[in-house]
Amino acid sequence: MSSLGEAVQRASDWLWGPPLLFAFLGIGVYLLFRLRSVQITQFVPALRALARPGTEAADGDISPFAALMTAVGGIVGNGNIAGVATAITTGGPGALFWMWVSGALGMGTMYAESVLGVRYRKRGADGLFVGGPMYYLRDRLGWPRVAAFFAFGLAVKTMFATTTIQSNSISYVVAAELGWRPLATCAVIAVLTGAAVVGGVRSIATVSEIVAPLMGVLYLAGAVAVLYVFRHELAPAVELVVRHAFSPIAATGGFVGAGVREAFRFGVARGVYSNEAGTGSVPIAHASARTGDPVTQGKVAMLGVFLDTLVVSTATGLVLIASGTWSSGLESAAVTASAFAAGLGGAGGTIVLAASLLFGLTTLISWAFYGEQCAAYLWGPRARKPYRVLYCLAILGGSLAGAKAIWAWGDLLNGIMAVPNLIALAALSGEVARMRLQSGRRAGSASRPSA
Repeated sequence: MSSLGEAVQRASDWLWGPPLLFAFLGIGVYLLFRLRSVQITQFVPALRALARPGTEAADGDISPFAALMTAVGGIVGNGNIAGVATAITTGGPGALFWMWVSGALGMGTMYAESVLGVRYRKRGADGLFVGGPMYYLRDRLGWPRVAAFFAFGLAVKTMFATTTIQSNSISYVVAAELGWRPLATCAVIAVLTGAAVVGGVRSIATVSEIVAPLMGVLYLAGAVAVLYVFRHELAPAVELVVRHAFSPIAATGGFVGAGVREAFRFGVARGVYSNEAGTGSVPIAHASARTGDPVTQGKVAMLGVFLDTLVVSTATGLVLIASGTWSSGLESAAVTASAFAAGLGGAGGTIVLAASLLFGLTTLISWAFYGEQCAAYLWGPRARKPYRVLYCLAILGGSLAGAKAIWAWGDLLNGIMAVPNLIALAALSGEVARMRLQSGRRAGSASRPSA
């Protein structure tokens, strides 16, 4: 690793040490109590809200379901394949436990930031709705410079980290399964992404509504099949996860050993990178939803974290541990491909290949929208098309570096971007709590029969 790469790795390790780990978990615990365990008490109402389509009379550009699928397309990606693998092969099986904690608390965080995203959204000069942390930072808290810092950070992170992480992860699997060179794989991905994002948010939502559910069902069906093959190893795998969340694990096979700190650090960092709760990206998608109630859309939004971390990432982690491939010494998505192949033979590698392609493509499509929204905030609607072009070109960067270096860049930029949003969530938590109570009273009044 170059001196620059080493510096980035050190900075990332420091940022994702006590400063951010406790910031994310701290705001999650704080909101758990401030919002009265919204992720538990409002889970079933969230499912009901998702089942009701957005009304045509409500403001917004896409349906609540399309907004959720756009968000799910952005968060369920190669972070669930390569990211989970990286967390467990670096931090040990205990990292999965801390991903669960991150996901459970992150549901409440996602609810809060999405409520604020819809509450303070605007109609842009091009007629489309725009929203996200930059708007509640600027318009509610009166922090225009902080808002600009957030928008710039997200635009840069999206351009240089999201693109390369996804294309790099896909290239590992394609190289292992098909023997393609990384540059060829990245070029194909760039062309497919460009074709999907050219039409803007409505085009992105249309693709996400179709591809996101398809990719989820495909991948989870394969994971269930692998876990059935290794069903006798499933209980020991869960025991290993819980035990090593609180105790070190010695070197075994290709695994060099890890302490509790590594399990905690990589579990929370990969959990946050995967589900995005607290980083401020997902509210940008939900701000486009056709809805008249920010609280209802906030409930829908938190389902994305549940699906991402507590369902898909859990499936990946248990497959890796139950199959024993987590300690094989392989890297990135190749570990997951090996685990699926161990249970299903050649079909297993094909499933991971297809899932990696679909996951990565939908993530790239959704994040192109997030990045262009930030570019439009900073430089106006005319910045959208140039940003899309540069974004697609940046995808080629996934062929130029190793997985460890790319993930270090992603962690560093993700952490820097999250800081102003976490501060805003703490400052506006009382407003979110009041909005939730008011929405509950309205729902209660509507459900009571008139005299």
